[in-house]
Amino acid sequence: MIASLTGTLFSLATGVALAAYYTFNKLVTRAGSPLQIIFWIFAAHIPALAVWGALKYPLAFTWEYFLPGMVVLGLTVSGNLLAIRALSLSPFSLMMPVMCLSPVFTSLIGIVLLGEWPSATQWAGIILAVVGVLWLYAPPERPWDIFSFWAGFIRERGAISMALSALSWSLSAPFDKLSLRHADPPFHALFVFCGLVIFLFIWLTFNKEWETAPIKREFWGIMALTGVAGASADILQLLALQHMPAGPFEAIKRVVSQVLALALGYLLFHESLSKARMVGVGIICIGVPMIVL
Repeated sequence: MIASLTGTLFSLATGVALAAYYTFNKLVTRAGSPLQIIFWIFAAHIPALAVWGALKYPLAFTWEYFLPGMVVLGLTVSGNLLAIRALSLSPFSLMMPVMCLSPVFTSLIGIVLLGEWPSATQWAGIILAVVGVLWLYAPPERPWDIFSFWAGFIRERGAISMALSALSWSLSAPFDKLSLRHADPPFHALFVFCGLVIFLFIWLTFNKEWETAPIKREFWGIMALTGVAGASADILQLLALQHMPAGPFEAIKRVVSQVLALALGYLLFHESLSKARMVGVGIICIGVPMIVL
């Protein structure tokens, strides 16, 4: 009972931290070049992860860790770059729900790579999650016109980028699991984020982006908060998964983050709280738990 309650609280906190992370991402999209933004966000992760690693020291790993770890590193860069691009182009409350395509992609990838076919309930959840995402893009004057949903999704400038970001995170999940067979969680987190910071530093230096696209001083505080929120979400997720199965955790995290995205889009960014968006998020909050539970 205590473990279940602890897991639920960690899951709720992860959903809040995830919503905060993407909210700060939206706020920093005007700070400079996307790669430089990602560099500073990842750099801000490292102090919290270093403390976590110090608390768990010594950290165990084997040489078999490094291949899947490098794959996670590459997918993390692509996922973040695509998400920042999407958030710079489109409304926050339209982009965050697209991340709920991640469990859809994970289920479909499982068919191809593992031969694991979803159950009837999971297929229903996949259909509902996709319909819910597309429903967000219904015309305000015709919120029930299902034939217009796909066209609206394609027209939204950031939608494809955010869907590809969700695909990157879906591909990352099995490699995360494989990595954790060969290394402690703090080692995996530190390897990925330190590796990303070193790689991006070399890339940005080689291309002289420090001089040509410096981060504006007024964004430094938000950049640090973005990193703290991201590190908090990562750590809270790993803590939650120690106390409850992945399915219930994923359901709670996604539902909390989607409801908060709708509210934050309205309160912070003055985005429309239209009937189509409320219906779409409602359908997503039904469909995603059906996939993961």
